[in-house]
Amino acid sequence: MINSIKPFEKLQFTDDYIFYKVMQNDEICKELLEHLLKLKIDHIERMDVQKELKPFYEAKGIRLDAYVKDSNRIFNIEIQQVADDELPKRSRYYSSMIDADSLLKGKDYTELAESFIVFICSKDPFKLGLSVYTFQNTCQEKKDFLLDDETHKIFFNATAYKIGKDVEIRAFLDYIVNRKPEDNLTDKIDAFVKHIKSQETNR
Repeated sequence: MINSIKPFEKLQFTDDYIFYKVMQNDEICKELLEHLLKLKIDHIERMDVQKELKPFYEAKGIRLDAYVKDSNRIFNIEIQQVADDELPKRSRYYSSMIDADSLLKGKDYTELAESFIVFICSKDPFKLGLSVYTFQNTCQEKKDFLLDDETHKIFFNATAYKIGKDVEIRAFLDYIVNRKPEDNLTDKIDAFVKHIKSQETNR
């Protein structure tokens, strides 16, 4: 059998192992979320890194790459290297599992935190050529009326980095594709990736 495991020295930020290692750095994780979502995040609390959620024995479990929260919002960040037709329903399942995990028995539904499911995709997930796809539930009869269930699903398409209007998002997606840091955040990410690889190599 041919060993298909990627050699460690060739791992990049977009590889699962390196990605979740980088996401353990609170400063980088917080700054990345702020860059991508255009939100001010007061602090980062760890729900877990690569947390596994499985409500009962026979249910399909999920393993989340980075699962964090601030004062009143929950964020899940995933890296996706291959095209996957299951992404829409996968994001739905992730959102429902996160809600079930975060709402304790006896609590009101109003206590559900606002949630953000973020997929950073190396390939265009919907093949429409957009650099960012943002989804919220809307009324079909009145498109500008939101359900206001405070769930957000956002997919970033690295292949469209050149057309991105936001400078910070464009620099990050450019880094995903070309692996060359272009701003302060991608400098930090790149330096931390090298630090991780250096530590592992010198063990």
